[in-house]
Amino acid sequence: MKKVLVISVLVLAIVGSVLAGTLANYTVALDDVASGSVVGKEFIFMEDGTDTFQHDIKIAPTETVVWQFGVRNYNENLITETNLDYDLTFDVHATPGKSAINPLVVTIKDANGTVVASQAGTGVMEVKGSFPLSDIGQSAAYSVEIHWPGNDEVDMNYAGSQFGTTVNVSAVAKQVAVCQNETNPNPDPAQSNVAVKYEAGQVWAEGGTWDADAGALVGQTYKHKFRVTITNNSETAVQQWQLKFLFPEQIYQYWDAQMVSSDAGTGSYMFECPNDYNKVIPPGASITLGGLAVGKGDQPVTSVSVKDGVSGNNITAAVENVYRVNLP
Repeated sequence: MKKVLVISVLVLAIVGSVLAGTLANYTVALDDVASGSVVGKEFIFMEDGTDTFQHDIKIAPTETVVWQFGVRNYNENLITETNLDYDLTFDVHATPGKSAINPLVVTIKDANGTVVASQAGTGVMEVKGSFPLSDIGQSAAYSVEIHWPGNDEVDMNYAGSQFGTTVNVSAVAKQVAVCQNETNPNPDPAQSNVAVKYEAGQVWAEGGTWDADAGALVGQTYKHKFRVTITNNSETAVQQWQLKFLFPEQIYQYWDAQMVSSDAGTGSYMFECPNDYNKVIPPGASITLGGLAVGKGDQPVTSVSVKDGVSGNNITAAVENVYRVNLP
């Protein structure tokens, strides 16, 4: 017979100082240089639609329950007028006055069904996302999946109303810092000969085994997708480009480029243009390369250099690192 237990799930709470409305419609008087005022840009962060979180949902061994919710950067016709980063926090803990249902596995997925965080038992998970500056309002959907794997020898220990698990989801957003360059504190891509942008995308977990003693899933390997964009801001074409950087996470798959060398010990990677395409980056144009890497995608690329393969010249590069981007 299934042993039905109760999970109390709190409704999604958007918390922090940045809520629906504006971050700061502030006015700053200018000094003797001129007269006038400066008004802050609209900064909007809202829950997207109606979430499906419910209270006191019963679950039994081998069963799965799922809730969906979302966040967005617009309110009717008003859209955030700045780049926006947001953090989602998933706090899985024992319901007050009860003991937690330790066998439960809580998994967070994005709108594409990609696993972005997962854990067994109790704990806190964090998922980061972003809404790049755009004239079109953006939203991001997520689902919370709670699964009870089922183990007759273990499950019998969690029978009764004295057990319950609560999942609390909160979100906070902030304006993206103007400076995200690890090697040059004040990059200006418009004035640099070449701009290199590293974007870390979706994160998922693979593998892992259930540790009955710990009551948790252990040994997962986290992986993520990434994209690197090289933009030529000079007045001459970059030919047979070569890209080199330091990256502390292991790259195990890549496309739209050839890997010339890699050193796991130093984290040094070198890529160059493919043989038959993407050889030339015309003035004002960009090329991209992508790949998959081991890790959570929260580490920057540093010591970036771009070389013109024909002239042999190294080109000055402005570097930008962006995390938790929804990549195609």
